[in-house]
Amino acid sequence: MPVLAKAMAGQKVAAYVKLATENEKAWYSFLVFLGALLLIGSAPFYPIYIVPLLALACGLLAYRMPPLGTALGVLIALPAFAFQSLAFGLLFLIVVALVLFETWEQWMLIASLEVLVMAPFAFSQFPVFGWLTILGMAIASLHFGSKKSIALSVPAVLLILLLSSIWLVDNSAFMPLRIDIYKPGDSSLRFEKLPVGLLELPGSIVSSLGSLVTLDAANSLTSAVGLTINNTILILFGDSGFIQIIAWAVALYLMAFLSGMVKGSRSQLISSLALLIVLPFYYAIGILFNVGFRIEFVLAVLSSIIVLGLLEQFGVRMSRETVVGKKEKLKSFGKFGLQDLSLGDAEKSLDEIGGYEDVKEELRDSILMPLEKKEIAYTYGIKPASGILLFGPPGTGKTMLMRALASELKFGFYYIKSSDILSQWYGESEKNLAEVFRIAREKAPSILFFDEIDSLGKKRTEYSADDVGPRVLSTMLAEMDGLKAKGPPVIVIGATNVPQQLDSALMRPGRLDKIIYMNVPDLKAREAIFKVHCKKLPLEPDIDFIKLAQKTERFSGADIKNVVNEAVKLAAKDATRAGVVIPISMDHFLHVLQYIKPSVSIASLDQYEQFRLDFERRVGAKEEEKPREEIVKWEDVVGLDKVKQALLEAIRLPLLHEELMKEMKIKPSKGILLFGPPGTGKTLIVKAATNELKASFQVLSGAELMKKGYTQAVTVIKETFNRARENTPSILFVDEIETFAPARGVTSSEIVGQFLTEMDGLKSLKGVVVIAATNKPGLLDPALLRPGRFDKIFYISPPDKHGRAAMFRLYLGEFAAGIDLDALADASRGFTGADIALVCQDAKMVLLRAKISGGKALLSTESILSILRKRRPSVTPDMLKEFEHFLEVYGERGEGEEGEGEEPAPKPKAREGMYR
Repeated sequence: MPVLAKAMAGQKVAAYVKLATENEKAWYSFLVFLGALLLIGSAPFYPIYIVPLLALACGLLAYRMPPLGTALGVLIALPAFAFQSLAFGLLFLIVVALVLFETWEQWMLIASLEVLVMAPFAFSQFPVFGWLTILGMAIASLHFGSKKSIALSVPAVLLILLLSSIWLVDNSAFMPLRIDIYKPGDSSLRFEKLPVGLLELPGSIVSSLGSLVTLDAANSLTSAVGLTINNTILILFGDSGFIQIIAWAVALYLMAFLSGMVKGSRSQLISSLALLIVLPFYYAIGILFNVGFRIEFVLAVLSSIIVLGLLEQFGVRMSRETVVGKKEKLKSFGKFGLQDLSLGDAEKSLDEIGGYEDVKEELRDSILMPLEKKEIAYTYGIKPASGILLFGPPGTGKTMLMRALASELKFGFYYIKSSDILSQWYGESEKNLAEVFRIAREKAPSILFFDEIDSLGKKRTEYSADDVGPRVLSTMLAEMDGLKAKGPPVIVIGATNVPQQLDSALMRPGRLDKIIYMNVPDLKAREAIFKVHCKKLPLEPDIDFIKLAQKTERFSGADIKNVVNEAVKLAAKDATRAGVVIPISMDHFLHVLQYIKPSVSIASLDQYEQFRLDFERRVGAKEEEKPREEIVKWEDVVGLDKVKQALLEAIRLPLLHEELMKEMKIKPSKGILLFGPPGTGKTLIVKAATNELKASFQVLSGAELMKKGYTQAVTVIKETFNRARENTPSILFVDEIETFAPARGVTSSEIVGQFLTEMDGLKSLKGVVVIAATNKPGLLDPALLRPGRFDKIFYISPPDKHGRAAMFRLYLGEFAAGIDLDALADASRGFTGADIALVCQDAKMVLLRAKISGGKALLSTESILSILRKRRPSVTPDMLKEFEHFLEVYGERGEGEEGEGEEPAPKPKAREGMYR
């Protein structure tokens, strides 16, 4: 059994405790229970052992319907107050009427006031309950927000002082009064009777309620109301009541307000220090009114601060200042049913989302910094981005990232669904959208988040004349332009997984300033995402997150979350059978990965990459990491020095020595044609050039192009060349060029004509070079081959002896030690680089098989020669005749010397003995 296995019974207890602490209904039920307990316990009537049961009944009812539970507690307390004092019972009857009228909307505020007001008097003024009033006012103010803290503190303090003056007793909340000035008072309002017995309880309830409708009750009510009014005036203007109310109102308002302003892990503790404001007020009251200063009051305030700090330490945060403010603003959007993402189950912060560090930094710099760092924004004149577009495959975390961003903002972050905007009635959709923007401007600063923005911003050419889409888009464009007026900003954020459908007018700067690609996570990001989702799970200590990341290439964040969920289910199934907690092991993950495939296709990634090259606008874009096996360097390409030199001159010279080239009237090369047998390294050198020259890489594949049909192929050629122009320095690689640009008359001249037009269009551009590769140069249209289009033409022949030896050294790697490379080169005459790579691969496979079987094997010259004797070159003399004819007609165009070596580079002349 694993060491980490725990008893399932203990975990069951932990699970129920966690559910209870996170259950909002349970906390509501407890509040109503506590309010009913203190209210009923403040008027002795029910047997003491019955009171908790009655309060519990109210709490249980409140778990389902909090307003009814609150109302039930007040109704149960009514006969108790009427039993103790007929006049007080009538006053309390007025309270009951108000409660029943307001309970559906304000039940939580009513229950809170029950706790705060009655705690200092409940159960014969039990001292601990008085401390509960001070802590309760702090918690309630944090929960209800700064605005409602005044509506809470003023009546709570006033009612506590009023009850003390009526009952002529000190309260256990240490709110002092000069009791002597309220004497003799009215004895009919005091509670002096003892509780009734259990058997007498039914009759006493009936008689107490019946006495409220007698003539004596009406007469006593007049004197009770008069005394209440007189005492209230005396408390406020003849005693310290007004000062106490001011002290608590200021302290509680400031505490609630600061809780929404202060950031950090100790924000609740820091804001609660505002309670210390009441201490100098009460010290002054003690001196001015000669009522003394109670040290217990100081201890109660300090204890409340400590309790709030401890609750925060254990993850219980009471502050809802920001949430309350956002809910008030959200009411303005009630017609449209919008959501404020920061009010839902959002991530706690951007830091708790795995990966995408560059995107998170971009969002912070574009939104958070200008809005929160006022001094920086003022000094540099920085304003938040007008709009941001996030695009990428489904499941990469666009909406989740927005939820996390919303949780870090102090203003509204409104989630807009197109279904809430669009209407079947003519003109209503545009009106709805304009109304949303108008309200957002009134409640600014705010953010409007359009998820699946393509449903509102689709290209106008894709609609018919009667569709609502173009009208809605026009309204959105006009409203986004109107956001530039002075005042707090309104930021538009859109997310889509079909960015190609968006209208170009929507994506111009000033509307969408930032266009950010949310790609599938790279290796480091996948590792981070696995760690985030596994953070709170029982894991075996040997989980290799790096290995999991390596095995989930092309997985989105949603895919990874699904993998973790399935692994958890497997472990849970094992735990159910074993009866103990089974930690999630590496085997669980690997088993799941056998059956789950990524949801993002390679073809869709190509489309997103094209859109990124066309439209992405951001400063902090991170260069995409490539697997080591995909990185090709110059040293991986043996020979082909002339081609390397031509590429360097075509890209680097115009960038580094532009003025010098103009002075000498030298034009950079625009096109390079590589022709030769398959496997000689034409594509390899293009990959190396892309990596070494840090150039963007565009591909035109003839085979893929012809699948799209003639009309679409012309458009693709035009877009690819434009993309290359916009992302200089750029290499545009045309593979299999003979498939779409043969001599005209063989196929459609439209494609060839478009390609020639684009080649000619490169004259005025810098940093763009077209490299074409072909195995059939004789099929090419002659117009392509003139200087000014393909300035350089290189024959990539099978390597010479020197090149073959270098290739054996490269592909054998560490196993090349002790091998006679010259002998291998002599035995492989006519072999291409691809042929030599395959021979070396087969030779190393012999070593691998020996190692797996436990034997020993050494790689020797003879063992490789034995493989070579069984092979033939992939290039035949017949294939070389085509290249011979092409060279006779066009020759080579390029600078440089022949490659050095004992054997000259083979030309496609008929040579005896070239092959064995």
